[in-house]
Amino acid sequence: MISKLKISLFSTILCWCCLGINLPINTEDSVNEVTLKQKEMLNTTVIVRTRSGSGSGIIIGCSNSNTVNLFKYHVLTSAHVIYSKFAEFLREVDSITGKVKIEVVDTGCEICIFDYQKQNWNNYNAKLVVENIGYDLAILSFVSKQELAVVKIANGDMLKQVRVFDEIFVVGCPFGFTPMPTTGIVSEILTETNNGQERIIYGSTAQIVPGSSGGGLFKKYAGKYYLIGIPYKVVTTQSGQMISHLSYAISMITAGDFIDQSLVTNPCTK
Repeated sequence: MISKLKISLFSTILCWCCLGINLPINTEDSVNEVTLKQKEMLNTTVIVRTRSGSGSGIIIGCSNSNTVNLFKYHVLTSAHVIYSKFAEFLREVDSITGKVKIEVVDTGCEICIFDYQKQNWNNYNAKLVVENIGYDLAILSFVSKQELAVVKIANGDMLKQVRVFDEIFVVGCPFGFTPMPTTGIVSEILTETNNGQERIIYGSTAQIVPGSSGGGLFKKYAGKYYLIGIPYKVVTTQSGQMISHLSYAISMITAGDFIDQSLVTNPCTK
């Protein structure tokens, strides 16, 4: 009976195809899902550029500035992304003792945001709010007249649900390009110590390359996409070859504590 039913169903579908009848596909739902992904993941990802390179960042908060129609935004990124904004310059050498005087200068960094409607970049001067080398995290701020998308950050209950095999998305700006998404699964969850500070790490199979550090690791909850981690490195072999599909991200359990300690709020503007 089951075999006859399968044959009958197959014959019906084959007949539809021969007659040129398309099977119904809900394209509206597909379009809405893509639009949601762009709004909640691509639009919240930015380039963090320094004098000698670039990485990625995520807009995590917004507040009104003291100036009318001007918004102040906060961007979470990896501390190593902004390391090169500090430059050392040789100022003088003592001719008698031979001692040199080195001056460390902050050369600054900027936030670059791609406008998908106008198809151009908007650049903003950024200020360092706080950084933590042990966590490899930093928060920058900039001001803009535009209302920009702010990421949804997963709360503690959501983060407790993260498991190995969960489907995830990683968005970054590889090599200074526009934000690009990759997909994968959570491959491991571990705890490690860096510079004396303990942090929770998610391993994943999502491919990331130079420039993606500081971007976002996302997971879908109840039809929305939430930030669960900050990608910061890929596995490398002893010869220095990158294995881009073995990547690691700092959990928002750790990053959330860092944000809370920095007194940065996260109201959603759009």
